[in-house]
Amino acid sequence: MLDLGTGDGAFLERLVRARHVTAEGVEKDPDLVARCIQRGLVVHQGNIAEGLDQYGDQTFDCVLLLGTFQELISPVEIVREAFRVGRQVIIAYSNFAHYGVRLQVLFRGRTPVTKSLPQVWYRTANLHFLSILDFREFCRQLGVSVIRQDCFNAHGKAVILPNVFAAEVVTLLESYIRKLNQT
Repeated sequence: MLDLGTGDGAFLERLVRARHVTAEGVEKDPDLVARCIQRGLVVHQGNIAEGLDQYGDQTFDCVLLLGTFQELISPVEIVREAFRVGRQVIIAYSNFAHYGVRLQVLFRGRTPVTKSLPQVWYRTANLHFLSILDFREFCRQLGVSVIRQDCFNAHGKAVILPNVFAAEVVTLLESYIRKLNQT
């Protein structure tokens, strides 16, 4: 497993211990890389956009982009590279079409600040403000199929109208191209 944007490594450490997976990470912040190493993780310091060329094709079963997707300068290139080095990709992102976000824009007329989007617009790392419907279209255009998608809000899973009621989304993806080549 390869975790892109590992952060302090807390999630990757839990994953390694609980699921007994072999995992590596890529993180650009040197202080966070040091924390990962203290946790006993293999983490490379570098920018996701430049750091995947060190990995060969299909090196990993799965590549994780958890909470960093909307921060990517070039998400198309990163997702393509993620599929080059991994068979499947898991992406977690904030749903900017959540009703709380919509209401803040409608009634306050300002960029929203919520529990899942806690920074004001000029301090956020978010570059892309996408909804679940936007993400599905992105996947379709890229030739990527959504194998599984789980949507969440403060009360748990959001099953009814997830594009309106989900604050966070976790999606398992597989490439159409890879499927065609396997048949």
